[in-house]
Amino acid sequence: ASALPGVGWMQAKIKPLDAGLIIMMREVEPDTIEARHARQALLVGEIGVALTRERELRPMLERCTEAIVRNLDCAFARVWILDEGRAELVLEASSGLYTHLDGPHSRVPVGLSKIGRIAHAGQPFLTNDVAGDSETSDRTWARRNGIVAFAGYPLKVNDHVIGVLGMFSRHKLARETLGILNVVTDSIALGVDRKRSELARAAAEHELRAQAERLELMVEIGKHLSAEPELGPLVYKIANVTTRLAGAQSGAFFYRHAGRLLHTHAGDDIFASFDHHPLLAAALDDHEGYRCDDIRRETRHSIDLPVRSLLVVPVVGRRNTTVGALVFAHELSHAFTATTERLLEGVAAQAAIAIDNARLFDEASSLIAKLERTNRDLDQFAYVTSHDLKAPLRGIANLSQWIEDDLGDKMDEQAHYHMRLLRGRVTRLEGLIEGILAYSRADRDHGNNADVDVAKLAHDVWELLAPPATVHFTVGADLPTLSTARVPLQQVLLNLIGNAVKYNRDRPDLAIEVGGKRAGDLWAFYVKDNGVGIAPEFHDRIWGLFQTLEARDKVESTGIGLAVVRKIVEARGGKAWIESAAGAGATFWFSWPAEVTRHG
Repeated sequence: ASALPGVGWMQAKIKPLDAGLIIMMREVEPDTIEARHARQALLVGEIGVALTRERELRPMLERCTEAIVRNLDCAFARVWILDEGRAELVLEASSGLYTHLDGPHSRVPVGLSKIGRIAHAGQPFLTNDVAGDSETSDRTWARRNGIVAFAGYPLKVNDHVIGVLGMFSRHKLARETLGILNVVTDSIALGVDRKRSELARAAAEHELRAQAERLELMVEIGKHLSAEPELGPLVYKIANVTTRLAGAQSGAFFYRHAGRLLHTHAGDDIFASFDHHPLLAAALDDHEGYRCDDIRRETRHSIDLPVRSLLVVPVVGRRNTTVGALVFAHELSHAFTATTERLLEGVAAQAAIAIDNARLFDEASSLIAKLERTNRDLDQFAYVTSHDLKAPLRGIANLSQWIEDDLGDKMDEQAHYHMRLLRGRVTRLEGLIEGILAYSRADRDHGNNADVDVAKLAHDVWELLAPPATVHFTVGADLPTLSTARVPLQQVLLNLIGNAVKYNRDRPDLAIEVGGKRAGDLWAFYVKDNGVGIAPEFHDRIWGLFQTLEARDKVESTGIGLAVVRKIVEARGGKAWIESAAGAGATFWFSWPAEVTRHG
C-alpha cells in the first residue's frame, strides 16, 4: 500500500500472467490496520534511504525525523547525539512543530531532564499522558499544543548509548507504533555509528593527505632554505612556501636589513601599511606571536585588513636576535589552528638560521671581493716596487763593474774583493725581492688543471737547474699522472730539488731521489738526498721566512724557498714536513690533492 497525492491511501495487488501483469487497486481508509502497516513500511524504507544516501550526519538525521513525523503523524521528532567528551547530548535534527536546533534543548547534560535520563539509564521512556506525567517539565506547554504522548529511545550500539530519539504526538501511541519506533531506533543507531565511522575515516584520510602535503612542503622548504645562499631570493621563497604551508590567502615576510624594515609578500599585498602596526612591533621587538580567529570580534587591537583570520609568527635568530616576522591572513574565520601555528614556529626557526647564513654569505662575499681587490692592489704594488727596487740595484751592479773595468790594475785585490762582494749583495737583494714576490702569490696562483706527468715534470725541473754532472738524480717509476695545476707543483719541486743541490754542492757523491706514494685521497711526494741533513731541533724553524742554517756568505740563499713550498702546498689542502737528522741526509715530504688520470 502507498499514499497517492489527491487520492489517499491505496492498496495494490499484483498477479503475474504469461502475457504480463494484472494490477488491482482499491482505496483504503488511513486508520485501518492495512494503512498503518503501509505507513510503517514506508517509514522503514525512507529511513533506510536516508541512512544510506546522505553523506553528512545532520542531513541524514533530518531526513529520518521528517520521515517519522510524516509517516507516524506525530507533532515533532528530534535526535540528540552524545558528545562523550562533555557528557552532553547535542541536538542534531528536529522536524515537525519545531525545526530549530538552538535554544534550551540544544545541549542536554547526561542525567538531567527527561532526555538526559534516557541516555544515562540506557532505557526507553514511554507515556500516553504527557500532561499528567511527573517527568513533564512544562505541562502548560503540553496542554496548549495538544501533546498527548511521548516516546524516547536511547540510540545504542552494542549496549553503548550514542544518542537519544524523542517523539511527541497529539494522539496516543499504539503498541504497533512503539514497535516500529523500536525498529527505527535501532536502524538509526546503526546508521549513526556507521556514518560517524565513515566521517572519522574520511577525516583521518583528509588529515593524512594534509600531513603528506605538509611534509612535501617541509621538504621543499628545507631544500629552499639550504640551497639559496642569497638573501633576496631566500626571503621571497620563505614568504611563498610558508603561505602555502599555512593555507593562507595572503602572506608576508617582514625582515630587517641594513637598518631598514622590508617585506616581501605572497598573494595579494594587503600588508603594505602593516609595518607600523603594534602586533608587528610586538613580534619584532618582544618576539610575541599572535593568532586571531576573527579580527571583526577583536577588541584589544584595531586591525584594518579585509580578512577574518590573522596569524603573526616571529622569526628569531641566533642569540635571540630578531630576524623578522611572518604574517598570514584568510577571509574565512578560524582558518589557522594551534597546530598550524606550532608548525610555522618550527619553520620560522629554520628560516632564521637560513637568513643568518645568507647574511653571513653576503658578508663573506663582500669581504672576499674586498680581499680580491686588496690582493690585486698588493700585486700591482709588489710588481711596481720590485721594478723600482731592481732598477737602482742593477745600476749599482753595473756601476761597480764599470769602476772595476776602468781602474783595472790600479785596484788591489782587496778592492776587487769588495766590488765582487758588492755585486753579490746586489744579487742577493734581487733574489730576496723575487722570493718575496713568489711568497706573496704562492697561495693564489692556482692555474688551470691539466694532465701532469709527475715523473716527467721532475726531469724537466732537473734540467732547468743545470746541476753539476757529478750529482746522481733518480725518479721513482711509479709516479702518477695527475689532473692538477702544473706551475705550483713545478715551483714546489724546483725549490726542494734546488735546495738539495745548493746545500750539498761540495759533496762529491751527492744523490737526489724524487718519489711518492698514494695516501688516501692525496699523493705524498718526497725529495730525498744523502747530504748534510738537518738536526730535529731545526725542523720547524726551516719553514719560516728568511730562515737559513748556513751563513749567507757561505751559501747564497734568501731563506724564503721552504716558506713558499709550505704556503703553496697548504693552499691546496696538503701539508709539508721533513724527516732528517744531522749528517744523515734529508727527506722533504709534501702531500698534494689531485685526481689521478694515470698511474705509473
